[in-house]
Amino acid sequence: MKVNINEIKAVCENFLVKIGIPRKTAIIIFADYLEGELLNKKTHGLGAFVSGVYDINRLKKSSNINKIKIVKHSIAYALINGHGQAGQLVAEVVKKILIKKAKKCGIAMVGTYNARAILRPGSQAEALAQHDLIGVIFHNGGGPLVAPYGGIDPVISTDPIGFAIPTLGLPIVADMAISMKAWREIEMAKLLNKKLPSDSFIDEDGVVTLKPEQVFSALPFGGYKGFALGILSEILTGSLVNSGLGLSNGKGREKYKNRGALYIAIDPSKFVGLNKFKKENSRLVKELKQSRMRPGFKEIVIPGELAYKNKALCLKRGWFEVDKVIIDKIYNL
Repeated sequence: MKVNINEIKAVCENFLVKIGIPRKTAIIIFADYLEGELLNKKTHGLGAFVSGVYDINRLKKSSNINKIKIVKHSIAYALINGHGQAGQLVAEVVKKILIKKAKKCGIAMVGTYNARAILRPGSQAEALAQHDLIGVIFHNGGGPLVAPYGGIDPVISTDPIGFAIPTLGLPIVADMAISMKAWREIEMAKLLNKKLPSDSFIDEDGVVTLKPEQVFSALPFGGYKGFALGILSEILTGSLVNSGLGLSNGKGREKYKNRGALYIAIDPSKFVGLNKFKKENSRLVKELKQSRMRPGFKEIVIPGELAYKNKALCLKRGWFEVDKVIIDKIYNL
């Protein structure tokens, strides 16, 4: 069904305020869900909001930005204890520190632990690109959910990775879990009574399943290569930043509370002229778009391109399409 953007924004923010969250904080938190819907990332949009708002007590406890503390820092790095606060609030603190340090040193990184989830590291990286920085973000996906390549039992998480690179136009933005599909696909399938994507999840016997209630593990994307990338992300968001990894994160998302993350920012102006850097990146995008296409393909798509197009269309017309089941649940909160 068609949903007015401003109307649903007001409804959800007012709900958060009504349960005791300060309006400024409510705006920051809901902006992450709204952006997911605008970018057509349905698993990380309003459906995720519906799945996450029923634990009102948790929401209240995780909405105090003043509890977020810097525990270590130097000229080019910092380590932050999120003290169980919302990932969106922790990210706000991180980005301010990261931008300042990267502009001064050329490269900077901030690790976080004991923080709730951010929805899309790609969107947080994009915020860094808007300050003419390359943003690279690794984020723990919430406990052992993904089986090793060739295995059955979940050990590492979906460990999403996001990056954003400035160009003369829109930045190149990627956001991807190391699993074939995000774990939230299971939540959405249950919510909308639909089947899962094929070849993405397995049951306890290691057989691919389309039924969300049978899922035991997620599969890594790209076979062994995705599995290898998952190990890297698991370590960068775990042992490196004073957070858990592997089986120490508990058995599944329902028992796992807080997550680690690593935010990296690079200032290209310290290496080459900023305009030259952007110009070369834009030339690369053009060359990629002009590549001859294989049979069956209609367009070469640059990472982030379709999401930007969808967002622009939604904002222009003032509405987006959302499943009625999700909207009914929001209005019944």
